[in-house]
Amino acid sequence: ASAAIAFVHGYRYPDHERQAAALARALGFAQVSVSHEVSPLIKFVGRGDTTNVDAYLTPGLRRHVGRIADALGANARLYFMQSSGGLTGARHFEGKDAVLSGPAGGVVGAARTSALAGFDRVIGFDMGGTSTDVARFDGAFERAFETEVAGIRLRAPMMAIHTVAAGGGSILHL
Repeated sequence: ASAAIAFVHGYRYPDHERQAAALARALGFAQVSVSHEVSPLIKFVGRGDTTNVDAYLTPGLRRHVGRIADALGANARLYFMQSSGGLTGARHFEGKDAVLSGPAGGVVGAARTSALAGFDRVIGFDMGGTSTDVARFDGAFERAFETEVAGIRLRAPMMAIHTVAAGGGSILHL
């Protein structure tokens, strides 16, 4: 089970959140996401939403990462793409940083591939089965710190990616 803890002034006075987290762990919660650690900034709603997303996604993500790490063996150096476009070690990969990690990898790949072809500016168009992701690169990666994904405010560094819920598998009727 997971717990998300977000107190109104937790970003400034984290002691009460720490106490609540210790209590949640003592009660047996395997995943405890605490807002002053997940998103240590003012603005309660965005910090709370991000903490909830982290509490929801991290347990499944950790299981998946653990299976991959086990299959590769103890000596493997395993890194994962984050929503910000950067890599992180397997032990530090968290739910809040994985929300747009796939599309972020597409942006990094498009930028690097176009650079190899001699272009320093590119528009990435990534159409999957259910959605289409669009981003641009003009010599620097565009990032946002506060974004809305599926109606939920997230406060974590992410690539500036515009997603439309219309992918190649969408069927239109008139």
